[in-house]
Amino acid sequence: MEKQMIEISKSTRNVIGMPLVGFGTYQLSAEQAELCVSEALKAGFRHIDSAEGYQNEKGTGKGIKASGASRDEIFITTKLFPGFKQWGTPEKTYEKTIETLKTQLQQLQLNYVDLYLIHAPLSELRLEQWSALMELKKQGLTKHIGVSNYNEERIKEILDAGLAKPEANQVEFHPICSQIDLTKYMKQNSIAPIAYSSLAPLSTWRVEEGQGGEVLAEIKKECQVVIKEIAAKLKVSEAKLLLRWGLQHGYCVLTKSSKPERIRENLNVFNFEIPDSEMERLNLLNQNRAIAWAASGLNPMEAAPVLK
Repeated sequence: MEKQMIEISKSTRNVIGMPLVGFGTYQLSAEQAELCVSEALKAGFRHIDSAEGYQNEKGTGKGIKASGASRDEIFITTKLFPGFKQWGTPEKTYEKTIETLKTQLQQLQLNYVDLYLIHAPLSELRLEQWSALMELKKQGLTKHIGVSNYNEERIKEILDAGLAKPEANQVEFHPICSQIDLTKYMKQNSIAPIAYSSLAPLSTWRVEEGQGGEVLAEIKKECQVVIKEIAAKLKVSEAKLLLRWGLQHGYCVLTKSSKPERIRENLNVFNFEIPDSEMERLNLLNQNRAIAWAASGLNPMEAAPVLK
């Protein structure tokens, strides 16, 4: 994997103006989202990652407001849940997609978001949904549009249909799942890469009951030994090491915690660098194994139904 040449600092933003480290709101209740988002913005985060599927956007909106942070300084991402027949959730039409973002904006108490993503290619109507995202951008309800959990084939579907290229793709990215070919493809096509579940290799990841962190725990053991060793050598936490690894591969990374001191700590990934030799050791841990959705019995990158 190539070493990333972009300057990495707290004030650096990627090609779509997104700060390199974002605060994620997955698995937070609405009350937690309110407190944590406010805390994150007060701590200096300027990038908040939300989604319709997280069912906490009212709380996220209250947290943004309570923080007192100026809207034009903050980058807000949210996502459309496209619907999925296997889960019995209706697939969203063009009209429903437009309506969904308008509802989300009300909940977030915002006039626009900075980035709107299709959460995963789970619907037969995904090209129709993408056309709706193009319209939402035209209307100024989102500044940028992108996808999440899309592989090269799914991105090419959009391009082959003559539609606008996604500006970003948010995917699971960590040393066990390092998306080598997809990362290369996104770079060649100037699609901004965003990492989620950067901390999935750790034994402390999603440990609360019902969060699903125990699934596939056995495939992480070798990785955990290497991470522990390198983190100790560099005198940083294992979480910071993994976030920094993502940054050095050119990804924006997302961090999440409900503890104020951990929220502040996770933003501080700009005061050290992982040497090439240690980056290579981490790169060699790749198993092309997705972990984040495993508890739901689904790999969203492989679950795309045939297009209508």
